Amino acid sequence: MKLTNTPAILLVRSFFVICGCFAVWWGIVGFAAFWQDSPIKQIATQIIAGDPFKVETLAQQLPALDNIKKSAYCGPAALRSAAIIQLRIFEIAASTNDPQDLDERQKSLVNVIRSSLSCAPADSFLWLALYSVEVNKNGIKPDYLKYLRMSYQLGPHEGWIVAKRNPLAFAAFQQLPPDLREDAINEWFAMVHDSNFSGQAAEILIGPAWPVREEILSKLPRLANADRRRLADELHGRGYDLDVPGVGLAPHDSHRFAPQIRVPD
Repeated sequence: MKLTNTPAILLVRSFFVICGCFAVWWGIVGFAAFWQDSPIKQIATQIIAGDPFKVETLAQQLPALDNIKKSAYCGPAALRSAAIIQLRIFEIAASTNDPQDLDERQKSLVNVIRSSLSCAPADSFLWLALYSVEVNKNGIKPDYLKYLRMSYQLGPHEGWIVAKRNPLAFAAFQQLPPDLREDAINEWFAMVHDSNFSGQAAEILIGPAWPVREEILSKLPRLANADRRRLADELHGRGYDLDVPGVGLAPHDSHRFAPQIRVPD
């Protein structure tokens, strides 16, 4: 029996051959990219976990980071890792006295963060990083508050992000709109409630949140007595006997960083 429509059959076969070749090529490219990006992702994961890295070690990754940023396809994990590593390099460089170099690093960092967010916009940490870098360079601006708001909306309960975000929010508390102020206070309450973060909550209260401590303390009755007692203990261990509602400690002492007034003899 003779086959009919031979041209159509050849066309279909050609289509499948082309698809097969493309799949093989894509697999080779993807496999090579995986092995190239793997050390970058591992370093980024360790940075997030709090592992220290020397700037020389991170600088060795710059060629790989450049390749990731120049890639023609969108690799969310690789771009995110590149942004995290560049953020750590920038943080280390911020302690130097070379403003021109720092300015260039800041521009490069903002670019890679934006590239990563354009590829995967649901990244709460990178929205926070973008807010932090821009505010550190240019001060509070309405557009930057949008970045902080995105971080809250996309990652309201991610513990390691909360611990980084809450101090930044309280550092700019007076300049925040009402919704972000409420987010910051609610986030701080959640930290007090979580025994893993109550110590950090105490550090925030005696640090960036100190100017608004009375407002925060006035709302503490919404927390359980056990949470308030734990907070009072954390504060007492740091040299502060604040008047935590419902706990009954002595009235608060002066701020440990306040200037001491010496009475003349």
